Amino acid sequence: MTAYMVNERLGGYGILKHAVKDDFDLAYLAENGVPKASIQHLADSIGMDIKDVIALLPVTSRNLQRYNDIDLLSNVVSDHLIALADLFSVGNRALGKEYFLDWLNNEVPALGSEKPISFLRTHAGIELVKTELGRMEHGIFA
Repeated sequence: MTAYMVNERLGGYGILKHAVKDDFDLAYLAENGVPKASIQHLADSIGMDIKDVIALLPVTSRNLQRYNDIDLLSNVVSDHLIALADLFSVGNRALGKEYFLDWLNNEVPALGSEKPISFLRTHAGIELVKTELGRMEHGIFA
């Protein structure tokens, strides 16, 4: 996990109100919560609609409506948001922003002809997609 890239995707110090220098800082944020505003910042950074990002999180949009932008999300939601930010950084690096978004929403033979976005609701699925991106980045196609 690249702490710097995750930090940028989630809004940096301006939104997180915590300096993120390494994975220990990310673990701290996951445990203590990231502000709701980080969801919008992540969506903007990758070019996704916020509704699509919220659909990947273990929380309902109705529940999120109760939060102000500065309110901290639960550790479960925060941890998942950090994992998504990491994946989006890897995808952007491996494929570029435009192609990565397209790739997420199209069937991939190496993933059982499923759309990668359908795996992003769990940590196991995020790791599966990240592994496939790593293979592609290194020229290994299944």
